[in-house]
Amino acid sequence: MHRLAQIFGATTLVVLAAACSNTTTPGAQATSAPTTAPTTAPATSATPTASASSSASPAAPPAEAAHTDPAGFTIKPDHIGPLKIGMSLKAAKATGLIVVNDGQDTAGPEACVSAHWKGQSDEDWMIFNGKHGLRAIDSFGGQKTPEGIKPGSSLASVRKAYPQLTWRVDGDETPAAKRTSGDALVDAVKGDGAHYRINVQKSKVVYVQVESDRPGCYE
Repeated sequence: MHRLAQIFGATTLVVLAAACSNTTTPGAQATSAPTTAPTTAPATSATPTASASSSASPAAPPAEAAHTDPAGFTIKPDHIGPLKIGMSLKAAKATGLIVVNDGQDTAGPEACVSAHWKGQSDEDWMIFNGKHGLRAIDSFGGQKTPEGIKPGSSLASVRKAYPQLTWRVDGDETPAAKRTSGDALVDAVKGDGAHYRINVQKSKVVYVQVESDRPGCYE
C-alpha cells in the first residue's frame, strides 16, 4: 500500500512538472515575440544617416579647385606643389607643370638639366640632376611658405618665423644678428633632405627657393 502511494506520488510529481513546463513555454514565446520586433525598428533609422553623409560631398570640389593654380601653391620645406626635391625629371615632366629649357632634353643621364615653371620665364627656374633628381626650385607668383614668407616680406618677419635661420657663407663678416642682406638658410624640417634659401636685400625678401641638402648642379 505504501509502495502504491509512493508510485502515485511520483506520478503526480511528474504530471505537475510537465504541467509547469508547459506553462513556461507560452511565457518564453511571449517574451521572444517582443524582442524580435524592436530589432527591425532601428534598421529604418539607419537610412537617414547615409543620406546625411552624402549631402556633405558637394563641399569637396571647391577645396580641390583652390589648388589648381600653381601660383597659389604653398612653399613647403621640401616641395612646392607636386614638385618635390629628389624627384626625377621624368616624374616632374609628368605633372605638366614644367618646361625643360631649350637644348637640355638631350643631356646625359647624369647631367644637370635646367627647366622652369610652365607659362613663366626661365627666371622662375629649377634644376635637376640625372642621378639625384630635383636639386633646387624657385618660387613665383603668390607662392609663400606656411608661415607667410614670400618676396616682399620683411627680414623681421623672416627672423620671427624662423629664429633658427643661418646665413650662407659668402665672405660677409657682419654678425648674423646685424645682417640685412644675403641668403638666409632655414632647415624647417630636420632630416627631410631640403631647406629654404631666402634671399634678402636691404631687409626685404627678394626670392624664396627650396634646395636639396646635397650639393651639386647649383651654388
